Amino acid sequence: MESRTATLKDVAREAQVSMQTVSRAVNGHSEISEETRERVMAICRKLGYRPNRLAGSLRAKHSKVIGLVVSDIENAYFAEVVSGAEAETTAHGWSLLLANSGEDLQREQNAVASLFERRVDGLIIAPAEGNHAYLRKVLPSQFPVVSFNRSIDLRGCGAVLTENEAGAHQAVRYLISRGHRKIGALVASMGLMTSRERVAGFRSAMAEGKLHVKDEWISMGGVHVDSARKAALGILSQPNRPTALLTSSHRVTEGVMHALKELGLQYGKDVEIVSFDKVPWATFLEPPLPMVAQPTRQIGQEAVRMLMAMIDGTGKPSVVRLPVELITHAAAT
Repeated sequence: MESRTATLKDVAREAQVSMQTVSRAVNGHSEISEETRERVMAICRKLGYRPNRLAGSLRAKHSKVIGLVVSDIENAYFAEVVSGAEAETTAHGWSLLLANSGEDLQREQNAVASLFERRVDGLIIAPAEGNHAYLRKVLPSQFPVVSFNRSIDLRGCGAVLTENEAGAHQAVRYLISRGHRKIGALVASMGLMTSRERVAGFRSAMAEGKLHVKDEWISMGGVHVDSARKAALGILSQPNRPTALLTSSHRVTEGVMHALKELGLQYGKDVEIVSFDKVPWATFLEPPLPMVAQPTRQIGQEAVRMLMAMIDGTGKPSVVRLPVELITHAAAT
């Protein structure tokens, strides 16, 4: 049987070091000792691993492949972004390699290392929560990276984002126009840029409407349905509960709907909701659920365009903000 080609992970296992250490060794980074570097390179030779597969700066030509790391492949938002990115790469005769971090920073690191090993020309990342300084250790200093949904606080990284604060502000103004005065917000985590910006938009709209913000009506629901359900129960089971909620994603919205059912409350009658992101089942509710829709396919396309310009040297990393749209369906009638 033909033996398989040794991988970065094989070298890391044999050397009993991290994948990041192997990457630093083969790319000549100074953060590791010479002794460690020599040991890693000796194991590379022993296993038949070819370090030049990792050394992007030494490639003779582009692979015409882009790596894309999403943080939740089951989330409709990311699926639509991937669709836009795939369409854009295909239009240019390029290919897309997809990886899923599951909102876990360590999985994201492993995905980045694996995609780089496969000789992608650049990376598009929907960053998980946490510190992304590891990118400067795993990747060459000039390697093209564009984030979307959330920014990466590293110099040289581009970003395609949306108007989170303005969208949340518009959503809360809509709820106020519906007569609500007791409004809460359920977001994923204040460790996430998107959540912080959406809470800021919530607060500014409440201040504009001269309404009091009750901190106990602002909760962190995480990125999963069940954690959002538990957070929603904490808000909605209070004797003095809000009559309306801004939710930061369709997963959080789904968690709220489960909480409403558990508490015997009726959506639209006892509690109204405006959700950030498109909710696939929104129009099946009565009244249809209002949404702050993000231009998902355009996000994917813009990220690819920016990355390709960085790869071929015709463009530099920048931060692009795309507008959002409040879709109210027939809820205002």
